[in-house]
Amino acid sequence: MSIVYKTLLIRQVAENTRLSQKVVSDVLDEAIKEITVSLKRGDTVQLTNFGTFYSRLRMAGKVRDFKTGKRVDVAARSVAAFRVGTRLKQAVARTRTSTRGRPKLRKLFSRLTQ
Repeated sequence: MSIVYKTLLIRQVAENTRLSQKVVSDVLDEAIKEITVSLKRGDTVQLTNFGTFYSRLRMAGKVRDFKTGKRVDVAARSVAAFRVGTRLKQAVARTRTSTRGRPKLRKLFSRLTQ
């Protein structure tokens, strides 16, 4: 499993579309900027067959400060969220999933249940 960074994504899209990397980079930057502006306004951005970006309210609460161990109040705020579209969900489900860490857990739980 590897990470596809923005530069690699730009390079791959440029190769597939035969556009320059500069053009692809500008388009990607502009798309990200527009999604950000829309979410700031409270709008939802729906990319058909890919997913939906939206903002949701995270409730106020208390968390523990790891340095001091004291409880700290956290104000309510709006956070960005993403809901996966049907085709993306199906495409990912068809790929072979990584079993990294899972066999060890199965082995451990099978020993515990015996």
